[in-house]
Amino acid sequence: MSPNDDNRSGHGKPAVTIFVNTREFQWEEKEISYDQVYNLAFPNQPLNDGDVARIEYSRGHNGGGAGSLQPGGTVHVKKNMVFDVYVTVRS
Repeated sequence: MSPNDDNRSGHGKPAVTIFVNTREFQWEEKEISYDQVYNLAFPNQPLNDGDVARIEYSRGHNGGGAGSLQPGGTVHVKKNMVFDVYVTVRS
């Protein structure tokens, strides 16, 4: 055991603040998935048949790192990263 091991959290990385639909959350994992972001935005509200969730993020890695998170996908988390989750009815 090295001296630095004593100062690590259970995941080896301190929690960072992220924002999902303007609400602040502490996140300890290196990545976050589409499903995890959706569940933070709309806890206990599964998508209905015909509903689609669109997840966009900004303030990510690589110089502002903006993009979209697709179903089944993940993105590397960065301090103060912002996620916007929109639910629409497929027509």
